[in-house]
Amino acid sequence: MNRKQRGDFVRKIITQVREKEYPYEGRPKGKINWNDYDVAQCREIADMIELIRALADSAVDHIEAMLPQGGPKQPGRPPRSASDITKVLLLQSYLGVPNRVAEGLLYLFSEKLGLTEEFSYKTIERGYDRESVDRILTVVFTLTNKPVRELEKVFSADGSGTPTSMKQNYAEDRERQNRRRTRDNDTVSETMVQETASDDRWPVSTYDLSHGYVYKVAVIGTRYKLFAGWKSTVDHSVGETSMFPEVMAQAIEHHPHMNQILGDRIFATRPICKIVSEYKVTPRFLPRRNVTLKRRGVKAWIDMLWALSEDPQKWLNEYHMRSISETGFSMITRANPQPLRKRLDPRKETEDFLRAVCHNIKRLCYLKYLAGIVPVFSEPAG
Repeated sequence: MNRKQRGDFVRKIITQVREKEYPYEGRPKGKINWNDYDVAQCREIADMIELIRALADSAVDHIEAMLPQGGPKQPGRPPRSASDITKVLLLQSYLGVPNRVAEGLLYLFSEKLGLTEEFSYKTIERGYDRESVDRILTVVFTLTNKPVRELEKVFSADGSGTPTSMKQNYAEDRERQNRRRTRDNDTVSETMVQETASDDRWPVSTYDLSHGYVYKVAVIGTRYKLFAGWKSTVDHSVGETSMFPEVMAQAIEHHPHMNQILGDRIFATRPICKIVSEYKVTPRFLPRRNVTLKRRGVKAWIDMLWALSEDPQKWLNEYHMRSISETGFSMITRANPQPLRKRLDPRKETEDFLRAVCHNIKRLCYLKYLAGIVPVFSEPAG
């Protein structure tokens, strides 16, 4: 098979996959111990509260160890404990309640969370754009990845959007955008379409421009379904591929032994493949139908397409695990059916990130019973 024939073969496979005509070999279904799952469900709330306390306390210990000791005291009243506020924000996000109800959680779970003081719902509200709280949440996110640091090897990347109104639906707006893009492509020449990169622009809400989505790109492990990288933004002008390098760097920091990254056609570009190869990670991105076998300085691009032509079944079997990223977003949506409540942009991003952190904590609660993974949080990974 010469180079031209191989290119034709790769394009034929991609077209069959896009048209849902490729003859796949079935993947064996994973087994679940439903008795252990029942136990995990029954103990979920108690385990969540315990883990939130342990994670927040460990994060604060790590941050304090990194800060210089002593120094002059700041004038004025001492600020409320960032650790206490972080614990309440995590519990608030997990239960999906507004600020005033979250204040009531102080009296109900104060002892279980290890809170040192009481405060009002206004303090909880201001915690969403407090730098010290953001710093603790970042370390907590790192800590949730530590128990599977040596175990998770394959990851999936994807982008999504969280609505700020009940009338918004991200999937419908994305589908509408894709249909419009396909219609526009039909009006230009084949050469122009081939030279056009994948459109990574975020869909705009068709409901109300004043209720824009909070967009995010995330990297999630395909085995344990823990988010390893996460970046939220309200900036519609920033595309998925623009956010990918930062999210990929986060995932590598948390899982330096990553060996494969999966993603849809938005990430199937030579620059993305080059970034991934620099971490010595193998990319599995399904390109557009008119893909070419031109290297253009990126060896990982040719290696990826060559592997597809050599063993399509194995390649696609690995690639289709990328659906785990969609599963991760669906799990968050099911746990948080309500839209984001915050109206200030920094607070929206924090509220969205809290949902990702709570997802990881909840997964650890279940993995303790389903996979025998006992979280240890003496210090963050890295």
